[in-house]
Amino acid sequence: MLTLAFDTATVSGRFALADAAGVLAGRRHNVAGSYADALLPVVGEMLADAHRDLTEITTVGVTTGPGSFTGVRIGVATAKALAYALDARLVAVSTLAAMAAALLAEQPDADLAVPVLDARRGEIFAAVYRRAGGWVTPVAEPAAQPPDTWWQRLRDLVVDVETPVFGGDGVALLVGGQSELRAELAARGTPIRRVWSSAQPGTAEVLAAALADRNVDLPPVHPFSLVPLYLRVSDAEVKRNIDLTPLYTRSQYSRHRSGPDAAGAATGASDEPEQS
Repeated sequence: MLTLAFDTATVSGRFALADAAGVLAGRRHNVAGSYADALLPVVGEMLADAHRDLTEITTVGVTTGPGSFTGVRIGVATAKALAYALDARLVAVSTLAAMAAALLAEQPDADLAVPVLDARRGEIFAAVYRRAGGWVTPVAEPAAQPPDTWWQRLRDLVVDVETPVFGGDGVALLVGGQSELRAELAARGTPIRRVWSSAQPGTAEVLAAALADRNVDLPPVHPFSLVPLYLRVSDAEVKRNIDLTPLYTRSQYSRHRSGPDAAGAATGASDEPEQS
């Protein structure tokens, strides 16, 4: 069993391979251009370094956003194609969930994580997650909102805002920085060491490890039904006044198979969406 996981939601790409023994290889690849040229070569290099072959992959894990529209789109499309071609299990998680799992792995004494990404347009992508076995469970679902709105939500949800571990390139927008620190934090007086972790945590490594762990239950998704989790419409949709919402929901696809016997002729199954 070989698991491949990658996160292309930000310019700080994360790639990892794992098997039942744990993480075999991890790569961090900052992308200045497009993942269209970088993603598969990085995967190929990682497989070569681990002395493994692409055909050995049985599970593909990917983050679905939020994040860069282009990066997320390329990552999701590549994961779908690999899973279908290799007849591999496909598992998709929110970028913020993967960030939270990585942040909590870095801070074993913490129970809550607040991953934050700069969403531009005066907003941040954020969520609140609680540790749950080898993964995380949402306390507040991912959303794109102004920092002040998210800060108020956090105050309503968490008794002590010093408790969670914060991480991501949008942390300063949420909590403030230096002289602009939120009043609830600045009022503590003497500066203290806070549990604010890496700006870009090891999302792919923690996802690959979770998928290779039989005790962690992350459900698979049909590759035909997987769509990015943008949380808001893209600039292209706004400017062109178009709707890119998928025609079918992921719940309408029950499974996938590839190969000569995958069509419905032998099994009575079909890759067409089930009719409700």
